[in-house]
Amino acid sequence: MIKDIMIHNADTAAGQKELEVLKKYFPQCFHADGEFDIEAFKAALPGGTTITDETSGFNWLGKNYARMLTNMDTTTLIRPDEEHNAKPENKDSQNVYISGDNLDALQHLVKSYSGKVKVIYIDPPYNTGSDGFVYNDKFNFTADELAKRLDVSPERAERILSMTRRGSASHAAWLTFMLPRLSFARDLLTDDGVNFISIDDNEQANLKRLCDEVFGEDNFIAQIIIQSNKRGQTYKQIAKTHEYLLVYSKSGEAIIQELKKELTGNIQKDNIGEFSERELRNRNPKYGRFNRPNLFYPIYANPNIKDENGYHPVSDTRSLEYSIEILPYNSENGESCWRWGKTKLNNNIETSSMDSNVVAREKTSGQWGVYEKYRKETYKAKTIWLEDVEIPNEGDVDDQIWDETGVITEQGSVELKKYDMADTFDFPKPTYLIKKLLTLGSDRNSICMDFFSGSGSTADALLNLNLLDGCRKFIAVQLPVDMDQKLKVTPINDKAKVQKVIDFLDKNHYPHTLDYVGFERIRRAAKKIHDANPLFTGDLGFKHYTLEEPKEDALLLMEKFDPVSNNITTLSVEDFGLQTVLHTWLVADGYGLTEDAEEVMLGNYKAYWKRDHLYMINPDHDFNESSVAALMDKYNGEPFSPHNIVIFGYSFGFTHREELQKNLRTLKDGNKTLTVNIDVRY
Repeated sequence: MIKDIMIHNADTAAGQKELEVLKKYFPQCFHADGEFDIEAFKAALPGGTTITDETSGFNWLGKNYARMLTNMDTTTLIRPDEEHNAKPENKDSQNVYISGDNLDALQHLVKSYSGKVKVIYIDPPYNTGSDGFVYNDKFNFTADELAKRLDVSPERAERILSMTRRGSASHAAWLTFMLPRLSFARDLLTDDGVNFISIDDNEQANLKRLCDEVFGEDNFIAQIIIQSNKRGQTYKQIAKTHEYLLVYSKSGEAIIQELKKELTGNIQKDNIGEFSERELRNRNPKYGRFNRPNLFYPIYANPNIKDENGYHPVSDTRSLEYSIEILPYNSENGESCWRWGKTKLNNNIETSSMDSNVVAREKTSGQWGVYEKYRKETYKAKTIWLEDVEIPNEGDVDDQIWDETGVITEQGSVELKKYDMADTFDFPKPTYLIKKLLTLGSDRNSICMDFFSGSGSTADALLNLNLLDGCRKFIAVQLPVDMDQKLKVTPINDKAKVQKVIDFLDKNHYPHTLDYVGFERIRRAAKKIHDANPLFTGDLGFKHYTLEEPKEDALLLMEKFDPVSNNITTLSVEDFGLQTVLHTWLVADGYGLTEDAEEVMLGNYKAYWKRDHLYMINPDHDFNESSVAALMDKYNGEPFSPHNIVIFGYSFGFTHREELQKNLRTLKDGNKTLTVNIDVRY
């Protein structure tokens, strides 16, 4: 457990993960002493592979340090919010909310969710100088230790440590902060998964280069321009109105879904489905009979048949039934043209107007018009731009630019007000934007993640999207910023804003940490959905977990504890919490955060069983010969075959461990197909 991880971390160096991948897939390229043979590696590549020694390189102070962090494991434990998780709406939920540092969270999550997350959306700090970003980590390396680990000079190691200790907000500090998080994000994505990242001008160029390195240039999909502020930041020389959204896939297997065009106006229904009326005449003054003569032709309506929606069937041929001639004249009697040619027209008309996509209607003026039944369609998302785009008809331009009211940053604040949570979070992302991203990247059963969860917009968006079309699951992570401490260091002119957040937390009986703003927002969003849709049976709950470091005195006792001696330690499961140890192990063994273990009684001793693992965490004073006999009986007589018995090393003495191993050897002698591994964790 913690001690095992501390030992692992002590030997970790940059590039270790990559080296392990090479050893796994190219063992023939390593000598007996561990030396890597680059010539053997080149020979192992397929013929025709281009090999180059040239590289543009993207380096900064702290890059090797950041790469080292991607190879380290977290020493935090996962404490479940037992009261919250036991509530009826949460006990079976597949949604997860984590309070903790997102690097620690990602290091836990990759053990259970690697290759399982379909969409990741993050809105990281923009490093504007006013958004509160400073680099901060918990590691206490000396310059000599770091120089040895990173294979750099002590002087460079000292510069790196200086950056990590002083709370730097430099570009290098920001990149050092982002690299390990993006590396873990890539590991979490499915092979067809997609990562969306919001950013502005301050770090956009650096983020693009960093993502090219982490995800690969070939996996860059798009850089979308979001019009986040229509008025613009007028205090600048040029009023900035936009920010960016970088889109990367994990591999070439990613499929970006098309967006649905929503119906507007008077929505009606025929034998095919819902539709809204759209005039077939091209209303764009750029087009008319003068330059589209083939689109100026008569369409004929049958005045004697009218359906329940008030429409008449049409034809391109005059007859006794189809006697009303309709030409595409505008309101000033000028010659426009139709939007469709005759071939497309004939492919969309039927004898019955209730089955036809083109119909006619007599207007209140007495004139006749021809209309397309405009149904829900899909379209490819555009990055932007309006210039140089041919606009075939008025009303078709909205798809070219992400400038809808729903994506404007202010809309996120409007949404918080609707939850009676005004001023609890700065610059919350609007759910309209995130629903759009989830639609592009996910399917109805996807796991979606946001590890800069903030006000909880992503979870809110996902719950509302599920109301329409699915059962997606969210994993959200938010740092529990101490608002009391923040109030102390905030300039006097801004203290009122921080105090409002504290007052909100007090009013709702929460600790003074920022993660509970998102926690409460998700809860209110779920309640709003349930109240408006009482028959909806989808998942509106979430499990809550907090990441905690072991106490300092427990760490000191761990360092002194010698597992091979029979010395008694004062460390016990109570120092960590039984459910905390159990859930940390469940995640470490691949079972995730939404599954529970089953209690198993071995005589008077209580153990916990989850498929391939039996966890023995409780102290061994209730573990005796009858417990061993009960365990043997379970293996011999019940559908019970965990291949791993995991023992909490501080709960079991050397004698009981030896007795258990001896009996398991006897059991294996009688059942040659049974393989049981005893894993003692500290």
